[in-house]
Amino acid sequence: MASQTTIASPYSLAPDAGKELVWFGSRIVQKASSPEIGITEGTLRPGEEPPVHVHSREDEWLYVLDGEMSFQVGVEEYRGSAGAFVSFPRNIAHTFTIESESARFLVINTPGGFERMFELAPKTPEDAARAMEAFGMTILAPHPRDTAAV
Repeated sequence: MASQTTIASPYSLAPDAGKELVWFGSRIVQKASSPEIGITEGTLRPGEEPPVHVHSREDEWLYVLDGEMSFQVGVEEYRGSAGAFVSFPRNIAHTFTIESESARFLVINTPGGFERMFELAPKTPEDAARAMEAFGMTILAPHPRDTAAV
């Protein structure tokens, strides 16, 4: 099994293989990264979700592997468990909420690039905001969980 994550040539990854990255205290595994596509697997807990944001350069999809999540996409709200698939088109504000103890999911983005944001290993909301903005995302509001706590 190859350990690379770029897609310049064929490769295969074992279930837990890929480039280990960090988002707060959670595990992010980069599965593929190229100019055409980025794929990461994330396992997050409640409170580690991104703020409401918008991508101007890429479309994003989430596929839930384990756990329960809700998704805010523009004015629409969806809920999903294992097998759910949600589209976040570019230029539409979005975020998601972990509704279970944790959730594991795939993030797919085209074109590729923003998956490399996790290489900055943000550990605080301020670090995350800087990382997101460095990769072309615009933060519009805090995560709804943070807004509800006020």
